[in-house]
Amino acid sequence: MIRESIKKTIFKHNLINRGEHIVIGLSGGPDSVCLFHVLKSLEEELDICLYAVHVNHKFRPGAAEEDQGYVEKLCQSQGVPCRVVVRDCAKLAQEQGMSSEEAGRKVRYQAFEEMCRSLADRGIAREAIKIAVAQNADDQAETVLLRLLRGTGPDGLAGMAYLRREGDFAVIRPLLDMKRQQIEAYCREHKLDPRIDQTNLQSIYTRNKVRLQLIPYLKEHFNSSVDSALVRLSKIAAEDKEYLWKITEQSYKELMIEPGILNLAGLQSLEKAIRRRVMLKAFEEAGLEQDITARHLEAADQLLMEGGTSKSLDFPGGCKMTIGYGCVSFRKEIDQTAARAKTRLKMRLAAAEEEFPPGAAVFDWEKICEGHGASPQVQLRTRLPGDYIGLKLGRKKIQDFFVDKKVPKEERDRVPLAAIGSEILWMVADGRTNLKAHRYSEKYKVDQATKVVLLLEIICEI
Repeated sequence: MIRESIKKTIFKHNLINRGEHIVIGLSGGPDSVCLFHVLKSLEEELDICLYAVHVNHKFRPGAAEEDQGYVEKLCQSQGVPCRVVVRDCAKLAQEQGMSSEEAGRKVRYQAFEEMCRSLADRGIAREAIKIAVAQNADDQAETVLLRLLRGTGPDGLAGMAYLRREGDFAVIRPLLDMKRQQIEAYCREHKLDPRIDQTNLQSIYTRNKVRLQLIPYLKEHFNSSVDSALVRLSKIAAEDKEYLWKITEQSYKELMIEPGILNLAGLQSLEKAIRRRVMLKAFEEAGLEQDITARHLEAADQLLMEGGTSKSLDFPGGCKMTIGYGCVSFRKEIDQTAARAKTRLKMRLAAAEEEFPPGAAVFDWEKICEGHGASPQVQLRTRLPGDYIGLKLGRKKIQDFFVDKKVPKEERDRVPLAAIGSEILWMVADGRTNLKAHRYSEKYKVDQATKVVLLLEIICEI
């Protein structure tokens, strides 16, 4: 019964397609063990490959090692590859000034992504790799209530999504329609004997207090089905959110002059609910690394509706919103300014038979003109949304290239790029980032027929 319900959720929300590779977050607790067991039973039917990742957070000495042993034994018995990551999350939390819950989540998702990247390195398409986590309906109710208490906006009421992206890979939640007691019953029925984290039974974290104290109090004194009511609210909010974001995406496309720059009058004419979402998308497209709060959006909206020109506002993560003549731009300024200050581009045309300086990049000038006109403008900059580089067959997004080459997220906006519009000619490995070797567009490669070359040199200033 539960197996069929989970299977129904998978099909209804298109969580898993045939032939995909699923990385399961396997803690050893009832939820993740149920998920593991169900997906293993569906392995042949869905034609999927399973992998497990277990993180030993070192929060509970002794018990954590027993959890790890349980997971390793379970995976071995089922023939599922298992990667174990051991990390002192309490120490990490102290070092980075975050809660132990935040540190644990950060380490878990880093471990999931590392496993996914190792699969991608083996030639598996990144689109065919997904991360499966085991949050259930009770977790959803707790999440919605927690967000309400913290003052969330309408989108926050949607809670956790069945399918979303976390970094470079999709995350799925096949148990989101299952209640905790159903999952525990499934584990008993199949004699799975999962591990029990005793800290989940103690009111030591805010979420635990909501689960153990607040929800039971609300059930007793206000609504015995408050958890189900919260889940219903999340589903209604998710439907509204999906619809509003469809309108937002369309509005963004219509207003975009170029990546990061929108038509001012058009943006001002939108209804506030859509206008704020369009600005949020613009911030995300600009590479905002921190979450934009309702307060930030209100400030941005106020600046926008005041009108005028040459006005600007700074936001977290080095993003700047600037109102100019008929347009509003959302740019990430800090890293790009630093990159321009330290690196400049020297360029000239030369005969193909000339001897080129070491480290120079050379391209067939005639081929470039065929693709970009007689006077192509080459500029040195850092990445923008939509950037790509030419391959022998087709093209590749710069974002995908950075992922494949394991360039850390915090370094991707510092890699110098020689570009014509959105097409990258040269990705410069200047020793300041983890990009270990230069990469050149293969569309304009010099060959025996080349007569004139565009010669580019990077001048680095200390």
